[in-house]
Amino acid sequence: MTAGQSGQAEEGRPGAESCVALAVLAAAVGLNTVDRNMFGLLLPMIRADIPMSDTALGFLMGPAFVIVYSIAGVPIAWMADRIGRRAIIAAGLAAWSMVTAATGLAASVGQLAMARILLGIGEASNMAPSSALIGDMFRGRGRVIALAAFSAGGPLAIMAFYPLIGWVARAQGWRAAYPMMGLVGLVVAALVLLLVREPSRGRRADARAVGKPGLRAAAGSILRSGPFLLLCLGGTMVSIDYSAWLAWLPSFMMRVHGLDAQQVGAMIGMYKGLVGVGATIGAGLFVTWLMRFDERWLAWAPAIFCLLMAPAQLMLLLAREPIYWHVGLALETILLSGVTPALFALLITLLDPALRATGAALYLLIFNLVGQSLGPLAVGALNDGPFASFGDDAVRYSLLIAPALVMLGGVILLGLSAVMAPGRRVVEQAA
Repeated sequence: MTAGQSGQAEEGRPGAESCVALAVLAAAVGLNTVDRNMFGLLLPMIRADIPMSDTALGFLMGPAFVIVYSIAGVPIAWMADRIGRRAIIAAGLAAWSMVTAATGLAASVGQLAMARILLGIGEASNMAPSSALIGDMFRGRGRVIALAAFSAGGPLAIMAFYPLIGWVARAQGWRAAYPMMGLVGLVVAALVLLLVREPSRGRRADARAVGKPGLRAAAGSILRSGPFLLLCLGGTMVSIDYSAWLAWLPSFMMRVHGLDAQQVGAMIGMYKGLVGVGATIGAGLFVTWLMRFDERWLAWAPAIFCLLMAPAQLMLLLAREPIYWHVGLALETILLSGVTPALFALLITLLDPALRATGAALYLLIFNLVGQSLGPLAVGALNDGPFASFGDDAVRYSLLIAPALVMLGGVILLGLSAVMAPGRRVVEQAA
């Protein structure tokens, strides 16, 4: 992509090459979402084949993946800022796709843990470099819409692949689903190399291309930002909520409501996929419109969504009649879909162009290391511990930590908006 093509997004008219690249990056992040979370969908079948406790399952879904994913993401993103992001994204996608394919061969908890660890290293190459690329391809309010379209890759992939994974697992066993997804990932990795180009990073970044700061200096400058730290804290609360639900929603539906893997795959595909895509794009357009009046809507909007998400999740958890938990799941999906693109647009806007991949990786380090480790593990431990006497209903009460924490996240994001000076653009504060 030429500098002129990159700059055209500044006037809100991104070229065809930028849009094609965005679509490919959205496909890659969709596979990132599906490949790590299909374990939760297949969990009852895996547990029947390889017996383990809920605490062990929580460890596999959370820390076994997330710790290496979070820590590896920082040096990988720093390297991407220095040598190029497209190659890092493509190589990582190819690597984690091969790990995904090999996961179907696991025969013990130890082998599953190793597969999750290797998957985490591979997937660490995706989110931060991709977000940084999109931040350079699109400018201003167009960046919010672009990041919403990028975020829609997750629900689109869930919509496309969860029903297929459920069907394959029911017909041929859980092991057959993993090589299928690995093959899809290798195809998308080739598309990244063919269709994505490195955009210009802007005059400020280009002027410093010769002497970019080392990792310690770059991290230090980012971590001194008060708004960045508040964003990390609020995002972590959202992450605990998100990861707990993503890991344990299939088990909740199977244990509490008696659905099977194919039914759960189809239901999650519809809500987290079809509804999620529409909500993600719609929320991106809505927040973009609100930003015409005040840039602080980048913080206000996700704060409000989080505060509304808590009662929706309580309805999903506590309702006995299907109509009510269907409504709760739909509302929770819509509101969560609005949070993600706004938070990432705010993150990219706060960061200097030369440090976007590194800053995004630091955010994801905190967001994931605490949030996505703690969420699944905490629910599993509560299932085996204080709520074990409730039997299959234990997961219902363990998941109550999710709405409590997402409400706290909303309050923190309101605090973030308070430190943004009225009438000033967020990007000027970070300058």
